[in-house]
Amino acid sequence: MLTERREQLLRFIVDEYVRSAQPVASSAVVQRYGLPVSSATIRNEMARLEDEGYIVQPHTSAGRVPSDKGYRYYVEALMRPQEPPAAVQQTIRHQFHQAAGETDEWAHLAAAVLAARLSYVSVVTAPHAAQTRLRSLQLVSVHDYVALLVLVLQETLVLQQTLTLDRPLSQAELAAVAAHLNSLYAGRTVDEIRAMQMEHRSFEAQAVHAALDLMESEEAESFGEAYLEGLRDMLLEPEFAQGDRMLALMDLLGSSNLDKAIPFARAAGDQPARPGEVTAIIGSEHPQDAMQQCSIVISPYGGPSGLRGAISVVGPTRMNYSRTVSMVRYMSGIMEELLDAYFG
Repeated sequence: MLTERREQLLRFIVDEYVRSAQPVASSAVVQRYGLPVSSATIRNEMARLEDEGYIVQPHTSAGRVPSDKGYRYYVEALMRPQEPPAAVQQTIRHQFHQAAGETDEWAHLAAAVLAARLSYVSVVTAPHAAQTRLRSLQLVSVHDYVALLVLVLQETLVLQQTLTLDRPLSQAELAAVAAHLNSLYAGRTVDEIRAMQMEHRSFEAQAVHAALDLMESEEAESFGEAYLEGLRDMLLEPEFAQGDRMLALMDLLGSSNLDKAIPFARAAGDQPARPGEVTAIIGSEHPQDAMQQCSIVISPYGGPSGLRGAISVVGPTRMNYSRTVSMVRYMSGIMEELLDAYFG
């Protein structure tokens, strides 16, 4: 633990560096924060903080900047998260009130709102169920020998697959098959459908087999579709002025590598999400080199029927942690409210 004076000094250094993006000199701390001590005393205390690894001196004649260890101490012991102002909360709730009642739309909007409010990258995954549950299925005639199987799962996810028919079936016949299968399986999981061991005629069996394959493929995904917003704004931060650093980060945040950049499985795993739980991954704590100039603030959210998702913000290690943690926690609560109202 740091002494009270060093804690106060570390808080000042972090806050000032977040504000200015410039190394913080002892004289600047005294002048800006009106401390009742001399610059020499502050220099001595800063030297102790440096010796203990909480701040570093990037250049010989420069002031100090927080280290990853300093940011970690700040996040765990010093920052003072506050709820977003009432006017901001009202605006955000109005935006969600106007959105379509679809879980994917909520996730996309949450990412856009966070990116706009924080000017960092925001990535939000749509809610995903570890166990899918069939809400309904439809069969639509496409051609004499081709039908489209449409599954609607309880989390409003829609899956589709074309089926090849052994003989032509009219739309009326397809609708009758769909009605029969819905009467048997609507509201059931994959395991429950398999356990029923129902015998079906040729085409019915084909439709059930295809539906189970689609549901199992969805269950195999570790998280729902991810929506990313705000990359351009974050890349304007001075930390990413070097082209090679920017390109490496852009590559890692691309859709094919996104799960390497952001630990969705850690936030939206098999365990129930705890409301308001927020995790920060700071700089060198991340295993990917391209992410070690960044910090991630991530929170799970959950809903009925085992739905899980994650809300995350990526910014430079010099991010405004207090504001970011507060906004991520608030948005996680909004998503949980929406899911509870829709599926509860």
